[in-house]
Amino acid sequence: MGIIEVVKKGFVVATKNLNLVLILIVFNVIGNLVSLPFTPVQGTQPSPEMSAPLLIFTVVFVLISIFIQGGTLGAVRDYVKEGKMKLSAFASYGAKYYLKLLLLGIVIVAVVVIVALIAALIIAVTAPLNNKLVTIIATIIAMIIGIIATLLYFIPLTLSPYALVCDEIGVIEAVKKSLKVAKNPFKRVFTLLLLFIVLMLISIGIVLVIGYVLNLLIALLPSGAGRVATAVVTGIINGYLGVVMTVSFTAYYLMLTSKQDASAQ
Repeated sequence: MGIIEVVKKGFVVATKNLNLVLILIVFNVIGNLVSLPFTPVQGTQPSPEMSAPLLIFTVVFVLISIFIQGGTLGAVRDYVKEGKMKLSAFASYGAKYYLKLLLLGIVIVAVVVIVALIAALIIAVTAPLNNKLVTIIATIIAMIIGIIATLLYFIPLTLSPYALVCDEIGVIEAVKKSLKVAKNPFKRVFTLLLLFIVLMLISIGIVLVIGYVLNLLIALLPSGAGRVATAVVTGIINGYLGVVMTVSFTAYYLMLTSKQDASAQ
């Protein structure tokens, strides 16, 4: 199963399981609508007094989204492995994997922050020298560190949630498993990157087409109604594509692990 087949599977499974898609659509639409009072109208500056409510909303939304992610991953795993969507277990999966996915997210963010701090520190240390050549060299070194970290850690770690749920393992084991599976052989990193690019290009294409039609309709609506329409349509698109991407990456991860198991025998 190649990249194109994995992406096709994502669309086929999402289209066949619209009940799961509907759950994500409802979640995204509600989130978008609730966020409207906290987000500035296009062309206006964000209000300082809305910063705290927006931050609180963002944190709450992220925390709830982890529950949705756990339920989606569990349901999709069942379908890809067994050919049956156990939607009745969605809530139990969300609760079961919640803490693990939260801790996994913290670990991944910590890795990103550490790499970013190292790169920033290199530039900050050389900045007081006021030497353009040294600054350029420091910037290049920082960029190289970022590229190496992306290839060796950031891209492979994107498979860690799938390892956690598909293999029923802990956070550290999921991190180790994703790094091993995605980098053995190393060319898999670029295949995984290609999968990202293909899915992103498809998503951008869908958003551009629907966005063009939506903008024509919004032009006929009052400002407030236009924002609501945008929030609803965006939620629908994100809900559907969310399932497509989850299925695609789940199928891709299971394909890699099956190859690894076969080569080990």
